[in-house]
Amino acid sequence: MPISQVILKACQKLQKFNLSSAFLDAELLLSFVLRKPREYVLAHPEIKLTKKQILKFYKLIAQRAKNIPLAYLTGVKEFYGREFYVDKRVLVPRPETETLIEQVKSEKLKMKSDAIIVDIGTGSGCIIITLAKELENLKSKISNLKFLATDVSPDALAVAKKNVKLHGVDKKIKFLQGNLLEPILKNKDFLIHNSEFFILANLPYLTLKQIKQSPTIQHEPRLALTAGKDGLKYYRELAKQLQGFRNLLKVSETSNIPISLFAEIGDMQGTEMKKIFSFAKNKNIKKDLASHNRLFIAKL
Repeated sequence: MPISQVILKACQKLQKFNLSSAFLDAELLLSFVLRKPREYVLAHPEIKLTKKQILKFYKLIAQRAKNIPLAYLTGVKEFYGREFYVDKRVLVPRPETETLIEQVKSEKLKMKSDAIIVDIGTGSGCIIITLAKELENLKSKISNLKFLATDVSPDALAVAKKNVKLHGVDKKIKFLQGNLLEPILKNKDFLIHNSEFFILANLPYLTLKQIKQSPTIQHEPRLALTAGKDGLKYYRELAKQLQGFRNLLKVSETSNIPISLFAEIGDMQGTEMKKIFSFAKNKNIKKDLASHNRLFIAKL
């Protein structure tokens, strides 16, 4: 059976399940089976596939029809121009999270001292790994740029450690298991008083209602998605930790080590986040490319 016919049958099946990306999904899954780029599938519709290839492809289509994320089926998801390994142990990286990367990159011009970048709830590690790669040219300006990442899930950290080796930055990033900032608060070695801290957080912020409305999301780890009735449970917890963290880094009664927070949020959560972090000196909301409120920024 030729590629064109196999793709058509697969699309017809996916469309029955109201998958709007049926053709794209089918093309990507077939390119995965053939170990060829998608362009190869598009350019060679006449090539006949083996029975083994067809069987493997239709098994993947059957799983996609059940709303299993495409990234879990292929084991790969692109984020900020790089490919990351993902599986059901971690959340699938989203394009909107690239807003966080852009914002932190813009902050590099303001980094005047040694800096420590901390990724809270790292998951696949895509955020901290991307920044470690993107900020490599800062070495000449900042003599001691450090990268730390935490996650409460040992399974998620296993995925992150696989990705850090994949991208060749395993010597640059230290991964710590624990709840939010706890692994850093409990280790005095990380409380460096002459360093500026950049805290990144893409914590769970969906409500149970939002998860129920998305069949695909329901296949992703619940721990990485939901956080109480309004989705802000973990940000409230982080706010308490950050207050303690700020006190630990206090130089004097009138001087603190600079701490910046960059947190991904839902479109309607900006006002409540400002209340949660009312102790911050400055608070701002940044929109993503779709003009949705996406990033909460606070200077502590």
